[in-house]
Amino acid sequence: MYNEALDYMAQTGATKATLARTRLLAFLVGGAMAGAYIGFGDIIMFTAGAHADPAWSHLIMGAVFSAALTIVVFAGAELFTGMAMYMPIAVMAKKATIGDLVRVWVTGWVGNLIGAFVLAVLLHAAGGGVLLGDGSQQFFAIVQAKMSAPAGQLLARGILCNWLVCLAIWMSSRTSDATARIMLIFWPITIFVAAGFEHSVANMFAFCMALVGDHPEGITIAGAAKNLFFVTVGNIIGGGVFIACGYWLQGNNKAADAKQQSAGTHAPAE
Repeated sequence: MYNEALDYMAQTGATKATLARTRLLAFLVGGAMAGAYIGFGDIIMFTAGAHADPAWSHLIMGAVFSAALTIVVFAGAELFTGMAMYMPIAVMAKKATIGDLVRVWVTGWVGNLIGAFVLAVLLHAAGGGVLLGDGSQQFFAIVQAKMSAPAGQLLARGILCNWLVCLAIWMSSRTSDATARIMLIFWPITIFVAAGFEHSVANMFAFCMALVGDHPEGITIAGAAKNLFFVTVGNIIGGGVFIACGYWLQGNNKAADAKQQSAGTHAPAE
């Protein structure tokens, strides 16, 4: 049932493994681009939510943040949270090794952080927009809450987040219609943001933006590191276990499919 989609994901992972192995700088640049694109999503999310009616602010922030993954998917970039799904499938399909998986994940994560940091520095130099302007109180409050959340909550939120993010990527990959792909990305992303789940790359930009200039005492590098560690682990589990392994166990049954097709071919006419 899912063999075609699994083959596509495995080949995508194999392509990323080859790029990270043979053209590391190019892969790092692709990661930086993805980090910046997700950061742009953060900018519109915090801008739209700054003065929205509290009853609707979470939903509005989720709806506009879906633009971030839409840009990544259509423009092309190396997003760590997507690779949490691609690479396990490629390894299970024997199109990549564990070493490839680690290289892709580490390089992609670092590239995403570089892109998020560069965008934060540029936005700060540009005046900070709403994030450091009339929406700064809400922005800093959200960042501080992320940094102070318990480890267990961060892990669970990270799992739930990337389960939905990778679900969006999985669904959008199963159609070539651009409008359908946009809508298939929209709903899972809106859900994860509105529900308050944690995305490691989105957090990278928010933390860099909060830390690069003057900020409240409760916002610290240690708090950012704690959040990113547990959220990253959660994101890996969400994409690698709940989507990659889940669909692999359901769909990777080529022998049974071949047997069923053969039986259908030789079935007696009624």
